[in-house]
Amino acid sequence: MQRRTLLTLGTGLAVSVLTGFRPAATTTETHHRPAGLWFADMEPDGLTRTYRRYRLLLVGQRDDAVASDLSESAVEVLERFLPASRARLIRAADTRRVGVLIGTRQQDIAIMTRESAEALFAAGPPFADIRNLPLKLIVSFDSHVLVSRTDFPDSHAYAVAQTLTEHKNLLPRPAVAPDGLIPVHRGAHAYFTGETI
Repeated sequence: MQRRTLLTLGTGLAVSVLTGFRPAATTTETHHRPAGLWFADMEPDGLTRTYRRYRLLLVGQRDDAVASDLSESAVEVLERFLPASRARLIRAADTRRVGVLIGTRQQDIAIMTRESAEALFAAGPPFADIRNLPLKLIVSFDSHVLVSRTDFPDSHAYAVAQTLTEHKNLLPRPAVAPDGLIPVHRGAHAYFTGETI
């Protein structure tokens, strides 16, 4: 191995030990003896969780030009008019990956096509393995929607809906009140009905 590879491996192991990470041993089906070590924790230092706590990460979709443009513009609007959000764009490869990131609680909000969001909500293809996802709508962009889970804070959904709606002229498609099969997030509902949070 090269020296850099060994140093990187050694540093990673040292961080793992110092943070209390313990690798899980796996067994083979036939011999019931340890087959090796399987590292289950992809972030032993917990920095990704900390980064997400202080930034609003919006998932966009690389293979959909409209979703990509909408997500870039939405992040720019949020950065400019809601600087406390510290909005950042995360790019997913396709709609399946967007659904997985939201469904497994790796990300909080995403822009998807309306059809994909409804398929994710109903656990239809290509999301048949993601069941009972408490998906909510924040705003609509005609054929696309901004979605989140129910655990996205009401005050955050309110602020995002308000900012995107008030500055809809800066988006490729205007942000409007959501409608359709998926329920509206409580915070977004409060904004569009004139309630206060």
